[in-house]
Amino acid sequence: MLIYFPWIHQKNRVYSTKLNETDDINKLREWVISQNPSKDKSTHIWYNKLPTDISMLFLKLATSDKIINMFKNNLSKDYNIDILNDMNEIYVTAPSSTKDENTSDTIFYTKHIDGPYYLFPFASCYRLIIGLDDNSNVVTCFNMIPENKIVKNCDVVAFDFHRECHYIYNENNENKDLRVIMKVHYCVYPYWAYYFGKVLGILSIYYNKAFRNLFLFTLTTNNFYKKSLATLMVKITQTVHDIEYYIGYNNISYLYILYFISSITNIYIFLFGTSFVHYFRKIDSIKNECDNLVLKRDIRFYYTVYSLQLYYIYYKNITTNALMLTYLMNLLLYVFKIESPWNIIKCYEIFTLLTIYDLRDFSSINNLFVHSHLVMKFLEYQI
Repeated sequence: MLIYFPWIHQKNRVYSTKLNETDDINKLREWVISQNPSKDKSTHIWYNKLPTDISMLFLKLATSDKIINMFKNNLSKDYNIDILNDMNEIYVTAPSSTKDENTSDTIFYTKHIDGPYYLFPFASCYRLIIGLDDNSNVVTCFNMIPENKIVKNCDVVAFDFHRECHYIYNENNENKDLRVIMKVHYCVYPYWAYYFGKVLGILSIYYNKAFRNLFLFTLTTNNFYKKSLATLMVKITQTVHDIEYYIGYNNISYLYILYFISSITNIYIFLFGTSFVHYFRKIDSIKNECDNLVLKRDIRFYYTVYSLQLYYIYYKNITTNALMLTYLMNLLLYVFKIESPWNIIKCYEIFTLLTIYDLRDFSSINNLFVHSHLVMKFLEYQI
């Protein structure tokens, strides 16, 4: 989020709790079923379209103490929590509407992130899924954690609307009943970031309305435009997800800011600011007992950035002695029959570090770079 430091442990952004208001939940579901929702496609019943008594019941459940305490316990006691009613809805999934192209479910079965404001600082928009029945057919998979959630009666699952990768899938096709859930949205932010929270709330509401209208447009136009727009939406959604899954928007923003600073000051700021992150990430993960896909992604990404810079320095300063040392390394790999791809990569890395060492100038940038990495490698192996 623009000020993110990639070596700091990222906390889980998926929370859960369970409501006690069973009677209210059953009453709300009974009202939904009485409206005869379609059994062929999914149905959206928006909060601002609910009758007064039902909207009050919806609001009572959405602002339950259990939900407020869930946010307070996972974030901080001094966080502001604003409900975004303009985004809230009751969502009914028909048994026959799973992945049919005529329903909005198609996008949910695609790995995706709901919102676009990943880099917005100091505030987060959370989507809450509240189960109104015991339908166990649909599973929500948060694939970066990874963790699967089946939202049943009274269950609450909350996740960051603009940052959390997820998708849904059907575990089985045995349940033929309508699946009814509440989708509730909150903007959460520290008390000192009041204006950031308010702005993110407004942006989230407008984005949600725009995306909703775009989907409705694909349903009302002719088949050619509908299919083209639907395909484009899915492809963009997949691309946005994959960038986060394989690289990370936080990592991209960190590299961009560091490159900008180094371009107006000293280029070595970028070199030293990116080459050691994978070490710190490992150390921090051990301290926080973290082992998830986000950690592996960040280590892989920053190790790649470091390796590209290391070999660039090598080829920029290549000498006869460096070439001889490389030939020696190849001979040793052959003699000792080192076949593991990862061990070969690490051997090349260490040998390359040694080849760029400048014996004529002990205080050079290259030597500082080599010394630092050898120390970090020693610490890495000790850990």
